[in-house]
Amino acid sequence: MRKAMRILRRFTRDRLGASAVEFALLVPVLLLLLLGTVTLFDLFRNLQSVEKATFTVGDMMSRETGMDKAKLNSMLALMRQMVPTARDGGLRVSSISRQGEKLIVNWSEPVGDNVPSTPLPADILPEIADGDSVLLTESFVPHRALADIAGFEVILFQARAAHRPRFVSAIKFQ
Repeated sequence: MRKAMRILRRFTRDRLGASAVEFALLVPVLLLLLLGTVTLFDLFRNLQSVEKATFTVGDMMSRETGMDKAKLNSMLALMRQMVPTARDGGLRVSSISRQGEKLIVNWSEPVGDNVPSTPLPADILPEIADGDSVLLTESFVPHRALADIAGFEVILFQARAAHRPRFVSAIKFQ
């Protein structure tokens, strides 16, 4: 019995290997923090890219005098070039005008994938002066996170940009 107590006392006083055990306990936590930080940075960077591409595409379309499906497809191709993760993305471009107290959607055209088929929600429509029109560009880009740590498996990034037509009062769709 004395021998067992002596061995137990010596074991509790022994500090050899304590750092290795602490390191083994902390490494998974540190790796999880690193992976989470990189994933959040990647999500933020891609969201910023989607917003910049949406604004740029909307600005380019606002310089047109008319719009057709071929131009919309070329704008989608441009967005996919600007945002490498947008290969499954899509655009919805709408011409909206105001007459009196009413907002009128002159036309709304989706192009690409992952574009909702629901009508434009009233809360996203911009303020428009009476008799004026805007071109509302919406982008929808699904993004797969680097690591599914906090339920971020696939996120649908959405961005909107409203531009007044530059050279005509309202852009017509042919």
